[in-house]
Amino acid sequence: LRTLELRMHQSADSAEKVAKFLEAHPKVTQVNWPFLQSFPQQALAKRQMKRCAGLMSIRVEAPDMAGVERFCNALQRFLMAVSWGGYESLQFPTAATMDPRNPQGELPWDLVRIYVGLEDPQLLIADLKDALELV
Repeated sequence: LRTLELRMHQSADSAEKVAKFLEAHPKVTQVNWPFLQSFPQQALAKRQMKRCAGLMSIRVEAPDMAGVERFCNALQRFLMAVSWGGYESLQFPTAATMDPRNPQGELPWDLVRIYVGLEDPQLLIADLKDALELV
């Protein structure tokens, strides 16, 4: 708890860099991170929060669930897990919870939740870039 504020600031700083990279990548069709200018409710988010932490989601331009799976499996610096707020960067695809023969659900199959932890953001960006090449 004594280091929470420092960790949250580092996560927020890194998340901004990662979100901007993802927003500009041609294989990412959407980035949901409240402090991006493209986020529909950015003004509301900025009124409600001083900073935006490291949790975001992206939609990957993939031909099928297998493309999303290739992307997620290729990530070396993002553990596949559903816990948020720690020091490690994490990712979790919604496709992992769906039947590939019937991909209907509340969330799109090409959605991947990402948490940016305390790792160097340039290493995280390089990892994401490499994994997106495999989609």
